Amino acid sequence: MQNENAAFRHVRSGFLLFMLMAMTAGAAKAQQAAQPSSATQKPENAPGEKAQVPAEKGAQKQSTPEDRQRLVAVAHKLEAAPLDQTLGPDRAWAVQWAVAAPDVPVRTCTSLLADLRRPRYKYRSQMMDQLLISSAAFLLEHPEQGQSIAAQSVGGMEGVLKAYTAILKADPQATAKPLDDLLQKQKEGKLAETVQEMVKGCK
Repeated sequence: MQNENAAFRHVRSGFLLFMLMAMTAGAAKAQQAAQPSSATQKPENAPGEKAQVPAEKGAQKQSTPEDRQRLVAVAHKLEAAPLDQTLGPDRAWAVQWAVAAPDVPVRTCTSLLADLRRPRYKYRSQMMDQLLISSAAFLLEHPEQGQSIAAQSVGGMEGVLKAYTAILKADPQATAKPLDDLLQKQKEGKLAETVQEMVKGCK
């Protein structure tokens, strides 16, 4: 009798488990039926509908006032002390910013410093960086003239000559004839005219 009761309890437990599983499955099917099927659901971007673009990707990125102020400050620091190694991170940041800023169209003409390659000037890389950074600073300080590559180039070369003069104070042997010639033009008041002539072929 005891064995029969145990068997009955075992069968009853299995039956209850089966009923519970059946009820759960039925509820799941009912819920699925209440929802629209994938075939009738509206696509995320139906034909003719504008795709939803996150705000940060849809809007053009703008440079911040803080970054603009920093660029100008770094440019002037490098013009005064181009060989200061502690300014290395600032120089790298300024170069990257001047190249990447979407709303500051810096335009430089490489022909301005081409003669520093023959022979290669000791501080040519610093001068190339300075041309870019000082051109960007000029554009920020004189936005009304910045669209002209000639005006940007004059502003950039003025920064280069400031940096070159600072280099000569620290390293008197580090002379470069092309830069010496431009310094002479500057003393004669002809720097702008000379630079504008040099960049006529630049687009």
